[in-house]
Amino acid sequence: MFICGSNFVGGALACALTPTGIENINYVELKNGIYDDLYISKSADFELKNECPAEWDFNTVLWAKFNNTTDAGNIDWNLETTSHILLKSRTEGNYKWKTIFVKEVNSIEDFHINYPDYFVASGQPVEYAVVNVLNGCEGTYAITRVVSQFRKLFLIEGNTVWGTEITDGFCDTTRNIPSSTVELLNSRYPVFVRNTIANYDTGNCKGSFVPLDEDSCEFAFDSEQDYGRIKYQRDFMNYICDGIPKILKLPDGRLWLVQITPNPSDTANQQYNDREITWSWVEVGDVNSEEDLYYLGFSNIEPEWWTN
Repeated sequence: MFICGSNFVGGALACALTPTGIENINYVELKNGIYDDLYISKSADFELKNECPAEWDFNTVLWAKFNNTTDAGNIDWNLETTSHILLKSRTEGNYKWKTIFVKEVNSIEDFHINYPDYFVASGQPVEYAVVNVLNGCEGTYAITRVVSQFRKLFLIEGNTVWGTEITDGFCDTTRNIPSSTVELLNSRYPVFVRNTIANYDTGNCKGSFVPLDEDSCEFAFDSEQDYGRIKYQRDFMNYICDGIPKILKLPDGRLWLVQITPNPSDTANQQYNDREITWSWVEVGDVNSEEDLYYLGFSNIEPEWWTN
């Protein structure tokens, strides 16, 4: 007997010969009991029995064994099918991935990854993928999405980060396309001549730069006493004059691989204690090119791991 879509057992499908549901299962709860295992599989011909399967297979969704932990993953199983772990990234909407981290896997602890990615532009959605590799063959991509937001100007080399509040500085840019115009004897208009594919940016930046504290991710000075930044002026001058390419990031989402060009200057802005450093730069590579990142020293990812 069915009343209002339900039967006397209480459920619309309780007495059906083949009870099925069309909604995805996204929540499982166990309580008021003692459990040996929780095993969930995608297999359509899964056999119900008192014992769980002997090992993971490609239909296994999760398997919690409750051996002093609630872990339900397959790290042990992956250890047998993984020689390396790759971390890849790409700007959302792009097709090509960029390998940014490689780690050889010999134990379960090697699956722990902590990698700071300094190539993320402000406000730009980025996708990350963790990929296992065995004998040069990549496994399934585990993908997540991240959006970073910041309101500062940053100059980065390795794990060293310097910056300034964008309200205290600026960065003007120029696009360079080397060319010339040639005036002919029998033509009213000149001829445009461009004999190179060079197309790059140069710029000038200005501000009171201080290092970023790694623990708090804040600038290392008392904001109520701006003159506290003066003690960093000489260190920053040495930093930008060391001849090593750097990452330049602006809060509007622009990002470059740059080389600082001669000659930076340290000048007072109306008051002696209110000082700013002005410096010029030239773009030297593509932030999305694994080759440029490698040969400019931004990445140690060997060519064998590059995405072709």
